[in-house]
Amino acid sequence: MNKKTFIELMTELVSIKKAEDNLNDALKRFEPDFSRISHERYETLIVRSLKIAMNDKWNWISYWIYDCDMGKKDTKAVVNDEKMPLKSLSDLFNVIKADIN
Repeated sequence: MNKKTFIELMTELVSIKKAEDNLNDALKRFEPDFSRISHERYETLIVRSLKIAMNDKWNWISYWIYDCDMGKKDTKAVVNDEKMPLKSLSDLFNVIKADIN
């Protein structure tokens, strides 16, 4: 998968996750006892598909989404003894590609 397509797909996934969070916030304001709506099965399917398409054997995509809070936490990745930024989707793509080689 090329970088442009990867970034487009990941951008859409991030947008869907934010929309889900906004919906949950609105429903929580409407009903304080409301827990949350979750589309985890779809999200898992999308993340798994991207992992396969990118040959992401070290789970960088999941790490960026869940541990780095989609780039909100500024972090670095170490690939082949080299520190690489892992803030943006472009950084994520570069880390995955560097880890393949």
